[in-house]
Amino acid sequence: MKRFLSIIMTCVLVYGLIGCGSAKTAGEDPSSDSERTAASSAESRQPGERKSQEASGAEDVGADNSEPEKIGTKALVVYFSTTGNTKSVAEALAKMQDADLYEIVPEQPYTDEDLNYNDSSSRATAEQNDENARPAISGGIDHMDDYDVVYVGFPIWWGDMPRILLTFFDTYDFSGKMIVPFCTSGSSGISQAVSSIGELEPSATVAEGLRASTSNPEEELTKWLTEIGLAK
Repeated sequence: MKRFLSIIMTCVLVYGLIGCGSAKTAGEDPSSDSERTAASSAESRQPGERKSQEASGAEDVGADNSEPEKIGTKALVVYFSTTGNTKSVAEALAKMQDADLYEIVPEQPYTDEDLNYNDSSSRATAEQNDENARPAISGGIDHMDDYDVVYVGFPIWWGDMPRILLTFFDTYDFSGKMIVPFCTSGSSGISQAVSSIGELEPSATVAEGLRASTSNPEEELTKWLTEIGLAK
């Protein structure tokens, strides 16, 4: 009898141990091991590593390694001419530099009497003697901002540029542009006109000017453009 009770108690004890082990196993989160593995991996990664890797991948796929497009300098040749001499030089210069061409046309055209240098009361003489004279210009330039280099040609009147050129410079903003003066003249040089332009446009770069001949301007223009670094 005692032996029979001992066997029954042993069986009860074995079943109890099996039940406890099963309960402990059932209470664990089956995903805990994988989460701990992921957390450990995340902790071992340096800050920003994922971002740099993703950025690197994006650059490999979408990077554009082509050279940036080089934009050429756009030039304009502006001229004022009453006898045609400056016009012929301006046309030759525009062709050589592949530049646009614009003529300064006065609202009131100059007559032969206006240009009579021997008459102290002529229009041209009166204008040159008046520092405030600003003869009106007919028309204008719609897209001056498009030009980086502006060549400006004119005849020399009484040692300086005609007053209508002051109207032109007052009209537009030349900040950051290069102004390249040239002139035609029977005797006077261009130095005074270059100085005047520099005073009018302190925010622009004023290049060395040229007093051009009208008989064969191309050779002279080529030499001048080479000297000032604008030859093509």
